[in-house]
Amino acid sequence: MSLSAHALSALPQAGLLAEPGRSAHYLEMNFNPGISDAGICRALDRARQALPDVYIALAFGATAWQRLQPAWQPAQLQPFKEMVGENGYTMPATQRDVFFWIHGEDQGEVMNAVLQVHDAMRDVAVTLLDLNGFKNREARDLTGFVDGTANPKGDKRLDAAVIPEGEAGAGGSYVLSQKWRHHLQAFNQLSVHEQEQVIGRTKQDNVELEGDAMPPTSHVSRTDVKIDGVGQKIYRRSTPYGGAEEHGLYFLAFACNLRRISVQLERMLGNSGDGYSDHLMKYSTALTGAYWFMPSQSDLDAVLVQG
Repeated sequence: MSLSAHALSALPQAGLLAEPGRSAHYLEMNFNPGISDAGICRALDRARQALPDVYIALAFGATAWQRLQPAWQPAQLQPFKEMVGENGYTMPATQRDVFFWIHGEDQGEVMNAVLQVHDAMRDVAVTLLDLNGFKNREARDLTGFVDGTANPKGDKRLDAAVIPEGEAGAGGSYVLSQKWRHHLQAFNQLSVHEQEQVIGRTKQDNVELEGDAMPPTSHVSRTDVKIDGVGQKIYRRSTPYGGAEEHGLYFLAFACNLRRISVQLERMLGNSGDGYSDHLMKYSTALTGAYWFMPSQSDLDAVLVQG
């Protein structure tokens, strides 16, 4: 039975499905040595306190989750490890302990939440990624193409994003985060037709290419995956980031199992045995990579109670 067909006994953290989230901020941290588990949990609890019109979601790396909740962990949770493609492309590993996904519609309100989180965590953790993200009106990436078009809609988002009943971590999600730096000067030197061949969609109308018009090396081709006839859908909540010198996409994806994510990454890198890799990687470089577990609201509450 799909998750959308019945009520979940453990609900995801608030904000998972709250779209569009035009303003976002991402904080990746490592715990400082010598801090007690109770001290960490007290800081996390202060950091997540509700503010109006902003969502503050927490996720944990495998080592951090096992430390704070040694009784159990999701079956597939693991640290992200560097991935290397046969074509020489790489996806680096920058696994950290805790991830804050802060988002809302107003940048000022989101910034207030960022300051709250940082103030609560400053004595127990060091911030290793501090990044602001945004969405424009049409949810277009900085390449000019609409991002996240293939995302599941409605209740199907839960089917794709949330660990199902009966599994450890039910109501939570496996998460991938990657910071991708775009090389827009090179990409923009391509003709619109050539850009569409890289992406797999038309630029203006956002229509997926079909038949022989769809290159096997397009981003759409490499990430549209079926295993034994079952589509490996994930739920993307990515945003563009950056300024004049460095800019790109902070890729953020939620899945009901980790395999749905890893198979897409292997196909992008050209490691699926068909000889093709994702040509988008000619124009965008992965700078970070981490796997996280975003526990359900009740599982998160249970962990932080020990503080």
